[in-house]
Amino acid sequence: MPAAPLAQASTLPPRCYVDPAFYAREEERCFRAEWIPVAREDQLAEPGDYLAFDLLGEPLVAVRGDDRALRVLSRVCRHRWMPVVAEGSGRRRSFQCPYHLWTYALDGRLIGAPDMERAEGFERAHCRLPAVAVECWEGWLFVNLDGRAAPLAPRLEGLRRILAPWAPSAFATGEPLRFEHDWNWKVMVENFCESYHHQGTHRDTLQTLVPASGTWAEDADGPWVALHNPTGDGAPIPTLFPVSPGLDAAQRAEFLVGAVFPLLLFSVQPDGMVWYRLEPLAVDRFGLAIHPCLPPVAFSDPALAPGVEGLRAYLDAIHRQDIGACEGVQRGLRSQLAGPGRLSHLEKAVWQLARWVLERTGAPA
Repeated sequence: MPAAPLAQASTLPPRCYVDPAFYAREEERCFRAEWIPVAREDQLAEPGDYLAFDLLGEPLVAVRGDDRALRVLSRVCRHRWMPVVAEGSGRRRSFQCPYHLWTYALDGRLIGAPDMERAEGFERAHCRLPAVAVECWEGWLFVNLDGRAAPLAPRLEGLRRILAPWAPSAFATGEPLRFEHDWNWKVMVENFCESYHHQGTHRDTLQTLVPASGTWAEDADGPWVALHNPTGDGAPIPTLFPVSPGLDAAQRAEFLVGAVFPLLLFSVQPDGMVWYRLEPLAVDRFGLAIHPCLPPVAFSDPALAPGVEGLRAYLDAIHRQDIGACEGVQRGLRSQLAGPGRLSHLEKAVWQLARWVLERTGAPA
């Protein structure tokens, strides 16, 4: 049972990964009711910078306003529901619906509506694009769709203190690797947050650098995971870019895997960070964007370009190893003979996620 102490615990039941009704409850109570990461602040550095996307069926746009505030707005026109901007990113001074040319300011105010002078009682002030709740934490921009989630930062203070030496908000965000996968979102989160599988799935890659048996997870006081991955011989992690100046010798000899439930996944190493953005689409389908986040000089110095491309190739290779594992797990979860599995002490993060899901969904343990 996930609610038991780790030494006695098992996984969630397989139905929690394959049942559309359980997923619908997760969508309501884990996704819409909690904080979901949608961008990094540096992706929206200047007024007019925007990132348009869909989240749980909601067409949204994150934008930096003329007042430099970050907002996430609905991109559905208040006239007849056409998106005012297509998915993607860029910079603009306003958002104009291509259907009837209604135009909105960067803060959502309606500033243009042609040929509406005969509409009695029509007031532009009542037709602004709705905004969703936002919070910034350590360089990420989060949204809360139902607007009722408790503030995020106080619940992540323990994780913030652990991350402080790496200074994640100082990294710049590169172009992501994009995938779409046919397995449950929790399979991805669980796989990312435990190093037990290094000795099998990554035996010729990560296991040679950070053996599974030496990894360990922090005791979390909130909805987060911090998993330490020290090198097997205590040597510093190989680096390609300037190293974060606040790291001590031990921190230079490990990478740290982190998660904020439900959907923020990242790992920090001495010279950068990798951010996985998940977009749940169905009980057994989600989109994934893997972002390399590096010191800004990595993206501006042509001499470092081969290193950036080499990192992208390495991230792709590691993820393709994970693809085979996660696809196999999802097939097994659909078996009529599958049941909960006992957890190793190296799967503390799997146990932490399971307990969080049970708490949020109100499902029996």
